[in-house]
Amino acid sequence: MAWVGTEIAVSGETVQGSINASGDVTRIEIPFIEGVSIGDSVSANGSDYEITGIADVGNRNETLMLEVQNGKSVSRRAASKSRG
Repeated sequence: MAWVGTEIAVSGETVQGSINASGDVTRIEIPFIEGVSIGDSVSANGSDYEITGIADVGNRNETLMLEVQNGKSVSRRAASKSRG
């Protein structure tokens, strides 16, 4: 999936950012916000996420790359191959 621009709510602020859900990994890129930390909640596109990783892109306090996990966990199981 491509990067999609959207409003993102994090640490009591709403900012313009981008989200990219690719396979099992979802990344959110936002302008630098002081105090964002692992375990914080993020809302984007009507979904809630938990921050599992943070990178200060270029170490310049300009952009944060957040790796997130969907807050509404869904257990994944392989389909049963037996037919009864």
